[in-house]
Amino acid sequence: MKRFLWVFLGGLIFLAALSSFILFEYRLHDTFSRIRERLILIASNAAISIDADEILKIPLVQRSEGIPEYMAVYRKLVKVKESNPSVKYAYIMTTTDQPGILQYVVDADPVPEIITAHCPTALPGDKYDARNLPEMLEAYSGPTADRKITTDVWGVFISGYAPIRDASGKAVAILGVDTEAGFVRNMRKDAKLAARIALLAGLLFLASPLSLIKFSGREGVN
Repeated sequence: MKRFLWVFLGGLIFLAALSSFILFEYRLHDTFSRIRERLILIASNAAISIDADEILKIPLVQRSEGIPEYMAVYRKLVKVKESNPSVKYAYIMTTTDQPGILQYVVDADPVPEIITAHCPTALPGDKYDARNLPEMLEAYSGPTADRKITTDVWGVFISGYAPIRDASGKAVAILGVDTEAGFVRNMRKDAKLAARIALLAGLLFLASPLSLIKFSGREGVN
């Protein structure tokens, strides 16, 4: 009877761990999807408010920060952040002659809070390596968002992007918005922990009948 209860308890632990893992995965997927949808909406609405002609008039050199065209776009990006508290960074980028390498045009936070010799800036003309960010590069074709959490020198984020188009409909730049994703990464860690628990519980569950058979065999020999 005790052996039966042990096997039964092992089964309950396994099912509970498996259910917890499935729940974590569902919550993670649902949360990530909702964040992506919100970021795409924010980026799309913000991109519509940006005048492509103003973007094209901004020289891509650091001293362009402060000229009227730059400041007009900068103020709009600041409003995007103020209207959407979940957005940490809002910026506009354009292409370079290097595949996968973009460059900043305007950023609402172009300089790090703490400046060191190794801190990157996001001033006009500063380069950004987007070769590992396919969604950012795809944004020239239409609004999109990261399909996974991204990590760079600025932090851990999920980002949304949208094209900025001129009067003819040509995409001349992209607008990006970042939201911090530390809590999503923690959810992923919880999901992995749940998976390990489910695996361990499953192994114990499978080992219990084997122990029972082995123990029964010894009883028969005696």
